[in-house]
Amino acid sequence: MKGMPKLAGVVLAGSSPRETDPLAPYTQGKPKGLLPIAGRPMLAYVVEALAGSRYICSVIVVGLPPEARPDLSVPVTYLPPHGDLIRNAEAGVCHAFQTIPDLTGVVVSSSDIPLLTPRIVDLFVEECLRTDHDIYYSIVERSVMEGRFPTSRRSYVRLSDGEFAGGDIFLVRAGARMADPELWRRVTNARKSALAQAQLIGGLWAVLKLLLGRMSLAEAERRASRALEIRGRAVVCPHPEVGMDVDKPFQLEIVRSILERE
Repeated sequence: MKGMPKLAGVVLAGSSPRETDPLAPYTQGKPKGLLPIAGRPMLAYVVEALAGSRYICSVIVVGLPPEARPDLSVPVTYLPPHGDLIRNAEAGVCHAFQTIPDLTGVVVSSSDIPLLTPRIVDLFVEECLRTDHDIYYSIVERSVMEGRFPTSRRSYVRLSDGEFAGGDIFLVRAGARMADPELWRRVTNARKSALAQAQLIGGLWAVLKLLLGRMSLAEAERRASRALEIRGRAVVCPHPEVGMDVDKPFQLEIVRSILERE
């Protein structure tokens, strides 16, 4: 890396669990990022982790209506909801590149990984920028995740070189473009099903290879990059906090038990 990279952070905070969602009794129709942990909204921990990174110059929070925007300990720019997850991400990334000069890239995070820290953000950025890709997506190997969070009950994708859970942080380089926004939305909407994503980016043969555990991480990267017309890279993170998202009540209790002790 030549010189000091300059990045913006984007936090996707617009998700409100539906009535059938396990977290619905906790959120009461409000965005999940507002769930209280140790007296603070969950998204505050994510915002502070990004803002504390030596590489992040500005933080943008996307998806909260004006009446739901909390006071935070660091300055942020709020953007309104733009629809679904991919539209919110696109709005945040575009706003960053359009309003902040000389950005190297944008780090995008969900609002429900409150164990994220500035050091983890720094190390993720540094690992990403070792290579010249358009988009970098965090993943965590199963033994790493279960070693730190043995009761997290994450979902894993079995590849020929290991089992991996998806992380909730990624990096978009300056100049990256979505050639097919609709395919991006379909892939994003299928994020809970590796088989559905394999079908979208690689067809039946990719599904069969995934079912048999015959697909490697490198092949998955190539197939996704070709289908989405980007240069993508999966970054294997040694920090399971990037994958410790809060989707269920017991996961909320895991992160609460950790943060309320600090």
